[in-house]
Amino acid sequence: MKTKIFLALSVSVLLFSACSMAPEYQKPELELPVAKQEVNVNADWFKGFNDEKLNLLIQEALKNNDDLKLAVANVQKARAQYDISDANLYPEFDLNAAAMRQKRSTNAYPGFFGGLYNDYSMSVSAAYEIDFWGKSLNQRDANMANFLAVDANKETLRISLITDVATYYFNLVAVEEQLTIAKENLKNYEETLEYREKQYKYGVIDSLILAQAKAEVASVKTTIEGIKASKVKLQSSLVILLGRSPKEIFESNIDTHTQLPEFIEIPTSLPTNLLENRPDIKIAEENLKAATALIGVAKAAYFPNISITGSYGIQSQKLSNITESNSQVWGIGPSLYMPLLDFGRISAAVDVSTAEQKAALISYDKAVKNAYKEVFDSLQSIKAIQSKKDAMEQQVAAYQEAYDVANKKFSVGTTSYLDLLIAQSLLLNAKLAYVTTKSELLIEEATFYKALGGGWKSSL
Repeated sequence: MKTKIFLALSVSVLLFSACSMAPEYQKPELELPVAKQEVNVNADWFKGFNDEKLNLLIQEALKNNDDLKLAVANVQKARAQYDISDANLYPEFDLNAAAMRQKRSTNAYPGFFGGLYNDYSMSVSAAYEIDFWGKSLNQRDANMANFLAVDANKETLRISLITDVATYYFNLVAVEEQLTIAKENLKNYEETLEYREKQYKYGVIDSLILAQAKAEVASVKTTIEGIKASKVKLQSSLVILLGRSPKEIFESNIDTHTQLPEFIEIPTSLPTNLLENRPDIKIAEENLKAATALIGVAKAAYFPNISITGSYGIQSQKLSNITESNSQVWGIGPSLYMPLLDFGRISAAVDVSTAEQKAALISYDKAVKNAYKEVFDSLQSIKAIQSKKDAMEQQVAAYQEAYDVANKKFSVGTTSYLDLLIAQSLLLNAKLAYVTTKSELLIEEATFYKALGGGWKSSL
């Protein structure tokens, strides 16, 4: 009898194959710009800067960053939700066993039915909701799409984290380089001031030249303090990205080089596989798949909900005869639930799911447009900053030449000290601005690799 019961359940599962109420998913076709070659980005693209200290900081951030840890936990949760929905496609089996000694009231149960007695029982039960309308199947598909979207979101955070760490690092190195330049200039200004004070003491120069020398020293000191303030803020922001403790915000010192690293060679053409490389596009596509499947879940509520339950077991007052055929107990039967009058609740739920699918389609279209915009903007920025950097190299060289000429003229008395100070100040500002421009180019290169998808590849 036990075999017949579970055979009946198995046959029922096979007979009632699910038919989906969800519309067929079709990947949206969009008008895209012409792309000439496939560009594959290595996940370790940042190592192309050849800066080991940068690499170590990125590895630390990938291990300890709080936002990334939270994203990993969300992936684990989404995977568990999918496992639950997948398990709902199969029957549920339960084992129940009990041994009890009881006393019934002889006043309530006189004669044979009252007094002390034992009750031994054991049974196996099974229950299965037939997914005739595809509700459970569509829910599983929706949860799988949600899992893939959450996993891609984790990768989006990972790519952004790498880019953010690189950005703060380049800014920090630029600050260190600017501090070196400013301190060297301060030393020169202080030596000049000391010399001018001696000249003034012996009446070689007047008080105006001395005051100008003092003003330049104060100006460079102000510049240095401003650079130091920027350094403190950059370090504390980077400490947060690295996932370090609040104590380390006050105590830690980020180890960086004092010179900016080399530039990376950037692809000049638009990649044909951009839609595959960007995890944010994967998120939008999986959200669209999930929304499409959930329409089927909502529509399934229109139709009957059919379940089959069965059980087989044994029960006896004595252990000695519990295996006899007279001790067997069993039961099997279907159940049906069907809504009759809900005043439009199911219809409204279907409308909600349909509207959410439309919104997901718009979001997908928006994500694709944004992806190409980011790549386009980054390519144009790299070209512009590269041209700016080349021009600033010439500017620094020109200011250096102007300062050298002014210094020679002042030493022979053919130009004023003010002209010399102006030339020196312009040279200092040009050098500081040139360092900033180099860091901007490095940051834009990191942003470009982020726009290309940062080396992300879907593993599922």
